[in-house]
Amino acid sequence: MYGMINSSMKPAHSWVLILMLVNLLVASCTKDKSDEIVIPPLNFCDTTVMSYANDINPIFQTNCAISGCHDATTSAAGNNWEDYTEVSSKINSIICAINHSPGCIPMPRPIGSPKLPDSTIQMIECWAEQGAQNN
Repeated sequence: MYGMINSSMKPAHSWVLILMLVNLLVASCTKDKSDEIVIPPLNFCDTTVMSYANDINPIFQTNCAISGCHDATTSAAGNNWEDYTEVSSKINSIICAINHSPGCIPMPRPIGSPKLPDSTIQMIECWAEQGAQNN
């Protein structure tokens, strides 16, 4: 009869049947990655409050608002990065430029100059995410 184990079954057949059952049980007990709880890493922006006066303005004064570029005298492309109001109102365009994103004029210039360090860009991005406060 089908489905019944015959007592006259050879021992080799019994072992094959047992191995198949064990294999089925093991395969059904695998852990799916979707069951795991994923804890995202702490974001630098979540743990650090950026200050315009102490963190952001010095970056612009050192890298952007220099003679012949985006200082009050030159205001290249009409951008004066010595002025908080100007910087904060154009922060999205600035972030695009310093990341050398497609469709943006890469800064710093001239073209081919290296990007600002990632840690510096991250500080500016955090300041923007935190509302680009004049603090």
